[in-house]
Amino acid sequence: MWLYVLKRFFWFVPTLFAVTLIGFMLLANAPGDAVDSLVMSSNSGGSIKTTQDLEQQKIYWRKQLGLNLPSFYFSISTLAEPDTLYKVYDETLLIKIKQDIKNKSGYKNYLPKIIWNGNHNQYHRWLFGGYNSKGIIRGDFGLSISKKEPVVAIIKDKIIWSLFFSILSIILAYAISIPIGVKMAKNPEGKFSKTSQFILFFMYSMPSFFVGVLLLMVFANPDTLAIFPPSGIKPIEGYNDNASLIEKITASFPYMILPLICYTYSSLAFISKLTATSIQEQLQLDYIKTARAKGLNEKTIIWKHALKNSALPLITVFSSIFPSIVGGSIIIESIFTIPGMGLETVRAIISQDYPVVIAIITLSSIVTIFSYLLADILYAWVDPRIRT
Repeated sequence: MWLYVLKRFFWFVPTLFAVTLIGFMLLANAPGDAVDSLVMSSNSGGSIKTTQDLEQQKIYWRKQLGLNLPSFYFSISTLAEPDTLYKVYDETLLIKIKQDIKNKSGYKNYLPKIIWNGNHNQYHRWLFGGYNSKGIIRGDFGLSISKKEPVVAIIKDKIIWSLFFSILSIILAYAISIPIGVKMAKNPEGKFSKTSQFILFFMYSMPSFFVGVLLLMVFANPDTLAIFPPSGIKPIEGYNDNASLIEKITASFPYMILPLICYTYSSLAFISKLTATSIQEQLQLDYIKTARAKGLNEKTIIWKHALKNSALPLITVFSSIFPSIVGGSIIIESIFTIPGMGLETVRAIISQDYPVVIAIITLSSIVTIFSYLLADILYAWVDPRIRT
């Protein structure tokens, strides 16, 4: 088993490298100039007065962000171009310099050369750390352009709520849907099965934004049933200064009901139907007939044998749901004003805060990779034949 896990882990290492590389490329080629944005933000406060001050600020921020380094471990250029063009940050000046070099260099413009930059480059600094950075392997995703705060501090504040709602919704979905699916599989032509199929199909077909708005209109509307608060995760006035953890949970509990329903209903419907179908297929196989012939009761046959052998599709679904823990749900968090990763993604996109956007994308990709690794491990645990 451990040898199998080790093999699978080493297969994922190149994928992790590719994910970080793509994330860096997206960040490096994002529209706009991070330095200009930071300088303009400083200038809006009236602290910058002259062109010289602007240049000093640009040099400072380029060094802080590591933009005074070459992009990658190596670069490909021509014999005519010097090795230090990356130090020219003015785009207009850079174009002029390249044009002058091209006009004066003749045949050297057509001969390629590879420049080795070593570890002194932006990607290495972004990944492993360097000047003013610990690297993403230590949780440092750089500086937020709009807030001028470390990206990790922003994500740390937001990811707690996304973790809470995502994990709890996954637990609720499996805890409710598996018993429903088992009961449907026991008697597929029964009244419960047919009614459940209709309800589950109806639930699965409704988009989350429609369900979220509908829940607010019905259960958080003073004109209908104002049972639950319409938005947020705690009372507007906040918690009491001396409130205990239990009191804080009690105060926030009403705010969590509608978002949890919205998070859970679609997965619940899909997993229930998948469980029922998988178990029905297992109940037709020979080993189930053998178990019945040996005198095993139906409960043991279904829960111990059929359900275990039906687990592979359920594990696959789990591996696809799990990445939402980091990314959150943009639609649900926006509807219910939950200060999670989804709402933060919307804010970062609107304000063009690309370091935050790329950090969320990169983290979501990494969690997706490890969710598939976890799924592979669970496959091997459920069915030992997969290890070979």
